[in-house]
Amino acid sequence: MNQITAYAPATMANFNVGYDVLGLSLNDIGDEVELTLNGTEENNILEIINGKGLPLERDKNCCSVVIRKMQETLNSFKGVDIVITKGFAAGSGLGSSSASSAAAAFAYNELMGKPYSNKELVAFAAEGERVACGSAHVDNVAPSILGGVVLSKGKKASDLIQLPLIENLYAVTFFPAIKVNTSDARKILNNTIDLKTLSQQVSFMGAFVSSLYEKDIDLFSASLQDLVVEPRRSLLIPRFKELKKAALENKALAFGISGSGPSVFAIAKNADEADHIIKTMEQVYADLSIKTQAHKHLLCKDSGARIVKK
Repeated sequence: MNQITAYAPATMANFNVGYDVLGLSLNDIGDEVELTLNGTEENNILEIINGKGLPLERDKNCCSVVIRKMQETLNSFKGVDIVITKGFAAGSGLGSSSASSAAAAFAYNELMGKPYSNKELVAFAAEGERVACGSAHVDNVAPSILGGVVLSKGKKASDLIQLPLIENLYAVTFFPAIKVNTSDARKILNNTIDLKTLSQQVSFMGAFVSSLYEKDIDLFSASLQDLVVEPRRSLLIPRFKELKKAALENKALAFGISGSGPSVFAIAKNADEADHIIKTMEQVYADLSIKTQAHKHLLCKDSGARIVKK
């Protein structure tokens, strides 16, 4: 085998209650990375399809950085030519660099005979996040590789906790085509939090985890509240309050910001309610000159990275 293609899905980080530690795989939109052994010790980015403006330089592209880190750790430098196919927009708040990084790690691991477990691949994929946005966080790459909902208390394999999912729920993602830099979205956050808010937010996180194990939709809905990040980051998203009001008044179980934005999300009980929520959010933006994209995603645990072509 000298060529392989892996797919890794988009993700929603934070999920309201888990800033920088919680992420959810979206399964049906994502990136593909094709690797071909080239007989050298160098990795080359040949093409990025649908990725205008993304770097082709090997020391700046998240995929080649991830693969080089794996090679250094293995002490084996089997170079590859890399073709990346982007399945969704960079800067959307849906883990664009994470999907590419996860797919690259998954593909190279398979090409080398699976020297690492899927959980061990997360730390390598996080190096792609470091080059893309300055921080090797794992809240996107972990669910992109592992699928479902993942709670990350660190970067080691033993730190990654795969949580259960309540079956047959749908996520709605709504992406207004505006630019929100991750660095700007971090700068806008407060550096301190009062103890009362901290206590309440921790209780929501605990209740959320409990709702998944108990399959309690009412508790799930009540617990998905963001008291810390949303009040600040929502200022960067036009008509955020109107979007949230429209979604919640039309049976959304929860609503929030995906990652650093500008995408927002809603959770629905079924496909029909998800479609209706999309229509109501599109109406909020109907008189604005901002293009939008909306998707619905059936949430499932088996939704992580996978090989799509050998």
